[in-house]
Amino acid sequence: MSRAEIMTQLRRLVQRLRWLSVLQLVPDTLVIYGILQLGFSQGVVSLFNVGFTRQKAGLVVILFILIDLCVTGIRYNDRMAGHRLIGQLKGHLDESESALIKQFEKFK
Repeated sequence: MSRAEIMTQLRRLVQRLRWLSVLQLVPDTLVIYGILQLGFSQGVVSLFNVGFTRQKAGLVVILFILIDLCVTGIRYNDRMAGHRLIGQLKGHLDESESALIKQFEKFK
């Protein structure tokens, strides 16, 4: 893979990681919301104005957690792919390449 292809792939990866960081807020919020509703409700748990038994609400929260773990796993795989791409770069990096790598490093 040429240096230009590596940089293009890394640019796409940085954009995808930005998007996934924003997307991660949704399942994180759902998990917190579900746990709080489950913890503070008696008998019938109301999630988004829909009544659930405690058991079914617990299952919904578990599904929220699984979605959160999936997004986290996607982000982890993208970070590993980025590290492999950076490892393929050889020689001296110019300013734009260094800046792109620094942007990538922000996503931990």
